[in-house]
Amino acid sequence: MFRPMTSAGLPDGLEPTNPDAAVSDQLRSDRWAVRLDAVSATLDSIGDLQRQICALQAEQVRQVAAFVDQRNSLDADLRVPDSPGRYRSLIAEVSLVCRLSTLTAQSYVADCYNLATKHPHTLAALMAGQLNLTTARAVARETQLLDDPAQQALADQIIAEEAADVPPGKIRRLVERRVIEIDPDAAARKATAERADKHVTVNPATPGTAYLAAYLPAEQAAACWHALDDHARALRAAGDNRSISHLMCDTLVDRVTGVTEPDDVKVHLNLVMTDATLFGADDNPAELTGCGPIPAPVARLIATTGNTWVKRLYTDPLDATLTAADTRRRRFDGALRDFITIRDQHCRGINCASPIRDIDHIVEYAKGGPTTASNGHGMSTNCHTTREHPRMKVAPDPDTGAIIWTTPTNRTFRSLPPPVLGAGATTTDQRRHRNRILHPPRSHLEQRFTRCLIKHKRSR
Repeated sequence: MFRPMTSAGLPDGLEPTNPDAAVSDQLRSDRWAVRLDAVSATLDSIGDLQRQICALQAEQVRQVAAFVDQRNSLDADLRVPDSPGRYRSLIAEVSLVCRLSTLTAQSYVADCYNLATKHPHTLAALMAGQLNLTTARAVARETQLLDDPAQQALADQIIAEEAADVPPGKIRRLVERRVIEIDPDAAARKATAERADKHVTVNPATPGTAYLAAYLPAEQAAACWHALDDHARALRAAGDNRSISHLMCDTLVDRVTGVTEPDDVKVHLNLVMTDATLFGADDNPAELTGCGPIPAPVARLIATTGNTWVKRLYTDPLDATLTAADTRRRRFDGALRDFITIRDQHCRGINCASPIRDIDHIVEYAKGGPTTASNGHGMSTNCHTTREHPRMKVAPDPDTGAIIWTTPTNRTFRSLPPPVLGAGATTTDQRRHRNRILHPPRSHLEQRFTRCLIKHKRSR
């Protein structure tokens, strides 16, 4: 039986029976080859760019380490005390120029300094594009357990030689294995340190939900889980129709708060919404302080439980920030600390979005600063410590309401309270107004015009 064949399928030396078909097949093959070459060239370009990025990141690592040494030397010459505030101010400046959050900048600076000073082979592999920055930082962190500089140098050399041929997801395991081989006691020291660092965190998830996480010694975490699971299965066996997962969650809330019905939990929550949203006139999202935006139906459900207190809050029409609270309590309890917490939502430090732990005076109390909402701002523990550097200045701008941080190297960061209902709940005019305050014009004439414009709008 005869089967037509393309020229690509013919044996050598045989001509196709249809010359036109052969030409068509050749043209099609050429077009595919051109497209394949273009795709391959794009992929090669991506690889070249990645190697350039790695080289630039390696250079940035060196520059960060150099900055740390230079700043420490300058502070020592200026007789700035060696304190947490001195270190935090250094982190804040890196955060400012790299546009990193404070916590991210803290780990980044530590990893960069370790890479530049203790891991020359790993840094060279990063420069050559054999490792990416994430992998290089993992090497720096996991080898901190080695106290002996000679052991650190040995680990750096061995790991850098092997890491290039190990999948990125397996690098950490490789480093852990080599560290244990070099110093068998290192793993025990790490386990001891990690077990002492137990903590509980809450992080926003989808709107209306959040993750409650506990970082515990392994046997304690397992014991907690099994206790919840056993109790949930016992309730199911007794006829409870809720799922095992729901029963475990409800049991957790019961045992932590002491309330049998989870919906009856009496805790202090700051749920902010407009009156129109509360009464169902619109469905704009609300804001649950510490957890983010909440859909309007869920917010109304929370707000209409029997344990809710409501307090009227007033916003600035220019920038959508919170300006005052009703002195009469209707529902939702509120004092000065609560007001500032609701207004600021998170730390007002340099590029920091950590939870508020302290309410600090902008103008220090010792210098005559009053204990008022306009002179208070929410701070994380780290950023509160940052102010201890004698050359770190924090001052309010009386015309705009912004807080101006000035770092020891004279870089400035301006902070406004976030919009009370979140970044997406602002009008175009409010966004322009906030941008003018956070990024003021450079000329003094334009700055004066902006201040006059703000005063005029507020007086209307």
